[in-house]
Amino acid sequence: MPGHTTDGGTADVDEAIASPQNGKEVANDLDHPEGDAIRRQVEFYFSDENLRTDLHLLQHCHGRENQPVSTNRILGFKKMRAYKPKRLVVAALRKSAFLELSADGKTIKRKVPLTGKCLLDPDFLEDDGIAHDPRVKKAVAYPVPLVPLKADKPQGLSKNMLKPTGFEDGYVEPLQTPQEAAEEEALYDLDKHFVERIELAIQRFKQRRRMHQKYQQVFEKFLRFGGVEYGTRMYQGLSKEDLKEMDVEERTRALMTHTVPWDRSDEKYWVVDFAGVAQAFLSSWYPAQYGYSPEIIKNACQVLRSFYNYLLYHNVCPEYKDDLDDARGICDAAERELLKASAASRAFPGDFNKSGSTLFGGTFAGMYVGNDSWADEWKTADVLVEELGIRNEEARIKFLTGVTIMGTEEQYEMVESESFKVVDDLSTHLEIVSIYAPEDSTRASYIQQSEALQHKLGALEPLGRIMCKTWFVGDCDEWDLPQDEKNFPDGKPSKTNEGRTYEFWIEESIQDQCFVGMKLDARVLILACGLNILDDVRQVMCSFFIWLPNQIWMEKKAKKVAWKKRDTWDDDEETDTGGVKNGTEGVLASHGNGDDKYDDEFDDE
Repeated sequence: MPGHTTDGGTADVDEAIASPQNGKEVANDLDHPEGDAIRRQVEFYFSDENLRTDLHLLQHCHGRENQPVSTNRILGFKKMRAYKPKRLVVAALRKSAFLELSADGKTIKRKVPLTGKCLLDPDFLEDDGIAHDPRVKKAVAYPVPLVPLKADKPQGLSKNMLKPTGFEDGYVEPLQTPQEAAEEEALYDLDKHFVERIELAIQRFKQRRRMHQKYQQVFEKFLRFGGVEYGTRMYQGLSKEDLKEMDVEERTRALMTHTVPWDRSDEKYWVVDFAGVAQAFLSSWYPAQYGYSPEIIKNACQVLRSFYNYLLYHNVCPEYKDDLDDARGICDAAERELLKASAASRAFPGDFNKSGSTLFGGTFAGMYVGNDSWADEWKTADVLVEELGIRNEEARIKFLTGVTIMGTEEQYEMVESESFKVVDDLSTHLEIVSIYAPEDSTRASYIQQSEALQHKLGALEPLGRIMCKTWFVGDCDEWDLPQDEKNFPDGKPSKTNEGRTYEFWIEESIQDQCFVGMKLDARVLILACGLNILDDVRQVMCSFFIWLPNQIWMEKKAKKVAWKKRDTWDDDEETDTGGVKNGTEGVLASHGNGDDKYDDEFDDE
């Protein structure tokens, strides 16, 4: 019968597989004992004689398109099921001169596509000249539906990883049955403390989302930033039968890995603030740790937004509904503003302010090295030396052109007399309060100047204006100050420049990346006649930027444990084995004698 092999045939096959000689030649010579029968049968399936009228196979190979068909499907046909093992059947089909297998052996097709009409064509049976009994012949319904091609999965992804995760845009929580609604009403009963409800909600949220690595990483960091602790499950010895006997709340607590210590309920030190934690996490900590890539920012915002939606939909903490709505708004704002802040940080301070900085001894003074011979090695290494600074001649032309077009008559007179000088140099935090695009007259003047200087500098970009005011971060970098309420109220620097405003001239392309409320950490040069130079921008922040002490919590590291010998009353008595003092080892050290390398870990406490 087909597929039947003798013991000797099997032994020969095993010997051929195990033999390491000749490398690829052995693999090419590998064949099934019934190889000829296998090739003959599969070649018949794909032959012109059979394929033209085989509707099932035509639907999978799409007729003349000659799409690959799954090898498992072919081997599942009745006459092919007896041929075993599969690897030898595939090896036999590779020897066919009529068929072509994929490199992994998962698909098969004809080497030469089918030509002419087939059963997929509506007029295929019109002129066959044969009378068919309608009771025997089943009519084909046109158009014939083709089996869709299998989508290629990205490398490294499984089928489950391609299923919906719950973090997609527009994801809607599924409707609950009456029983599920009753269970959740008891689970999130308002008589329970908020700490209990949020612990249960975190575990239930994780169970209802596909936590891929990129989602889990954000969620774990976010929970830690918000004061939630992570640990091993308390009930690790429970079987599936034990879990089935529990109710919903017991099962959720048994599987719980995130807990909120009860000291977090002390309002003197901790406060429930969903919007504030979202602001600090998305504006200051997360971008600083993971960057401003669009995919990274969108992923973080979507994870937080999905969690807030879950809390609102399941009515976990209705007393904080308004706070949760504000937190969702923060996620929307973060997606818009963080990308613009990243682009603006790369564009600031612009050619005009770089020119002023170069001419008046600012950050960019002496930075240009394009004319130095030692920089030729950098040029050959594809380093853009021209972008490291700006030439003095170019800086002078761009700065004086900007003052001439944008400045007042008094400033223009100072250009003529070259009497500009720096009257103040300060580092400050700024907030953009208004943005003014270049006026039409300014654009026309710059077009005229660009035409005159095109052979030297190329096109000059018109300048617009941004208005900024002094802004204070509120972090703890300078809190450790003398207790002087006059000079240092509440242990913080006095806000001497509070309410001070600045006007800067900025290129239009940079203005496109700015928005009202954007925060800047900058160095400012103030020239005579009130002209301000944005000398350097060290950091660009979004409008909702805040700093929370939670960032210090994120830097907390577990202390190293040092095991020391136990001291005894008689320090002089020692055993003969290794000089260990009388007593047993294995006592955790709580203090050191100054000689141990771990002493500093405990001194910090």
